Amino acid sequence: MSVSDATFVVTDVETTGTSADQHRIMELGAVKVRDGEAVDRFQQLVNPQRSVPGRITTLTGITTGMVFEAPPAAEVLPAYLAFLGDGIFTAHNLSFDRSFINAELQRTGREALPNPALCTLRLARRLLPGLDSKGLSRLTQFYDIDVNGRHRALGDAAATGRVLQRLLSQLAFEHEIDTVEGLLRFQHQSYQRVRSVPTNIERIREEVLPDAPSAPGVYVMKNSAGTPLYIGKAKRLANRLQSHFTAVESSGARKRKMLQKVRSVDWTTTTTELEAILLESRRIKAEKPRYNRAQRRYYSRPFIRLDTAHEIPTISWTRRLEGDAAEYYGPVRNTEQADMVVEVVGRFFRLRECDDERLRLGQRCLYADMDRCTVPCETDDPEAYRAVVDRVRAFLRGQDPSVVEQLRERMRRASENLNFEKAAEIRDTLEPLERILEKQRLAAAPVRQHNAALVHHGSDRDGRVDVLLVRAGQFRDTVPLRPPLDEAQRDRLRARCRAVFGAGASSTDSFSKRDATEIRLLSHWTSAHRDELAVVRGGAEASPEQVCADVASVLENAPHQVGPS
Repeated sequence: MSVSDATFVVTDVETTGTSADQHRIMELGAVKVRDGEAVDRFQQLVNPQRSVPGRITTLTGITTGMVFEAPPAAEVLPAYLAFLGDGIFTAHNLSFDRSFINAELQRTGREALPNPALCTLRLARRLLPGLDSKGLSRLTQFYDIDVNGRHRALGDAAATGRVLQRLLSQLAFEHEIDTVEGLLRFQHQSYQRVRSVPTNIERIREEVLPDAPSAPGVYVMKNSAGTPLYIGKAKRLANRLQSHFTAVESSGARKRKMLQKVRSVDWTTTTTELEAILLESRRIKAEKPRYNRAQRRYYSRPFIRLDTAHEIPTISWTRRLEGDAAEYYGPVRNTEQADMVVEVVGRFFRLRECDDERLRLGQRCLYADMDRCTVPCETDDPEAYRAVVDRVRAFLRGQDPSVVEQLRERMRRASENLNFEKAAEIRDTLEPLERILEKQRLAAAPVRQHNAALVHHGSDRDGRVDVLLVRAGQFRDTVPLRPPLDEAQRDRLRARCRAVFGAGASSTDSFSKRDATEIRLLSHWTSAHRDELAVVRGGAEASPEQVCADVASVLENAPHQVGPS
């Protein structure tokens, strides 16, 4: 019979102890798997006719009270046997689960299970020799499987079923085993007969990985000709490289194909993870390794443009940052998000949307009739309009939550009125808008005015704190410090601040695609680490001495402070 035609009944029992002779089943769960899909489920609490030990309750959450009124095993087993049918009895650590079920069958005068049996633990030991543990918890972590109800019979059975699917896929690909007979034989095969790790992988594990540092950096995997195959970044190079070359046997087909070609690995360490992220981006785009699918080219990301140079400002988006007096925010992910932000501003703040000529002529437009404009062509009140622009500026900086709150309220009302289509439409606007505004809140300034020192407490290196200096939205330098600051550290911080924020420091009038990409990468990193950061803002005209003094104050007065200040 082919594996795809077989029915696997993946079973798990929760018990009052570890001995099938002395302890009893208190829960039985099973999932029926056919052709890679879970097609049916079985779950039943069982009265073990004794109290549940406290340590078992701590592990499983099952109490004596929960099973007190449950049917005993003699009443549960017939239903389970009917569910099992002639399927393949499957379990993780088969001997444990099967011994408990057979013991209960024997107590009720029935024969032991006659079904063919498969142990996923045995399969894992043969297919994943490089994995440090083959327990169910480690396998679900390795395969990135979400477990709903760990240490409950049905939850563990469902997780084992998903692990089984991955193991069967690997068996078919690597060992061309697609029959039940071959599968059942393979689980008993000696380890020596299972294909060994390729010599190139073994050599890298033994000769290269021990030298990998526990520091941030960028690594490059190369073939025999020295051509880069893959470039990646890591917060800790040693850990990341170890993960690449551990349990290679269960990697996807594309990754296995790449690792077969790898003959050398080298790396460049960086001071911080952020620098590794930026360096990885540059190197991938420059060298375009075959196995890097993402980040192979620079994109023209859109920026939100608030034309504050005009007496009656407008809002729009653009892919280029010009050397003008307008304020630019972002970049955002794509033109769809840019259109959404401009639309939200127009709808809630009613900035003018007509062109300058129509404004000059004082011609009322359609947007005024739609109540989408404050009608500056008729009101002639620049001060009132400037107040609206100030509100827009606060919104774009993530400092005005009123729009988000109004959208949430509209979504709630639409849902209560059973207008689910409208509620979903608002949700699809609200979710990306909140992400954009959260990043803008951390910057709290247009791109050219985003001058700051990010005090990062998350390096986990013997009390080291990294001060990342940002000018015009771009990362410029890192100053590693160890509080409390001595005079030498103060001098070093002061010198670096002068180099980045001083009058002679280079400034940016226009931004390239690379600049826009790296501004976005910085924004992502800042948002992801916001709980580990204290932000010292420099403002439009950052004073090096003031930034230095504020950083020193943060480190000395609140050395363990985290979160944006």
